[in-house]
Amino acid sequence: MPRQQAPLSLEFIMLGFIKQAPIHGYDLYKRLTEFDAIAHVWSIKQSQLYALLDRLEEDELIRSVIIPGDSRPNRKEYHLTPAGELRFAEWLEKPVSHSRDIRIEFLAKLYFALPAGSTVALDLLAAQEEVCLGWLHQSQRSAESAPAVSTYGKMVFDYRIGQIQATLSWIQATRAEIQSGKK
Repeated sequence: MPRQQAPLSLEFIMLGFIKQAPIHGYDLYKRLTEFDAIAHVWSIKQSQLYALLDRLEEDELIRSVIIPGDSRPNRKEYHLTPAGELRFAEWLEKPVSHSRDIRIEFLAKLYFALPAGSTVALDLLAAQEEVCLGWLHQSQRSAESAPAVSTYGKMVFDYRIGQIQATLSWIQATRAEIQSGKK
């Protein structure tokens, strides 16, 4: 029986690459280690990748097919299952819920949303903008209602608010680029 544990962000990224085209484990490993948005933040060992592939297969999100090798050993080729397609689509359309996840998970979502069409990418950006506006309003309310905040405390609030405003500005500029057909 499949586990009910939610896949990690890296596992969703693996699903995204498998969705693009069936792929062998080693080729997937190369894609992940060469993918700038991932390779600079997460490192993955080949053995870890195969353990994650086994988990995704146990969870019935992917299936493997043995490809016989003439002059080399047989290899597994991984394909997305209908359940994997659905889970990936659900992940792709949902904005991230923590600002720390913008830099990695959201950018990975955008990477896969862009080839899916401008509507998918624009919907994702609009949903993330709405979430970011919620963070901004909450941070502003917290800063205003905090009793006699120290100088350092004010710096922290100002940083948080500035970070969210910068993210919102980037989202709006990215939406405008996509709408104008530049991306």
